[in-house]
Amino acid sequence: MDLRRGVTEALDLPKEIMLDLPLISLTGREEITVENHKGILTYGEESIRVGTKVGTLCIRGQDLGLKQLTGDALVITGKLIAIEFLT
Repeated sequence: MDLRRGVTEALDLPKEIMLDLPLISLTGREEITVENHKGILTYGEESIRVGTKVGTLCIRGQDLGLKQLTGDALVITGKLIAIEFLT
């Protein structure tokens, strides 16, 4: 365990902020918000891949679209079918 992770856990600090980990929030099956992303890698109506510090996040669904994109967060809407990390 590295020092930053140990301090973060010992002091009960938010891991997504201290360790630059992605924070993923779902609103039903209609919307996903990804904070602390590293950019969009591929974009299509049925699949969107997003870079994160811990790997590629693959979002699959129907009629997927980008609702919001900032340097810190992105919001994808559509009918969400699957969300997985690729190795």
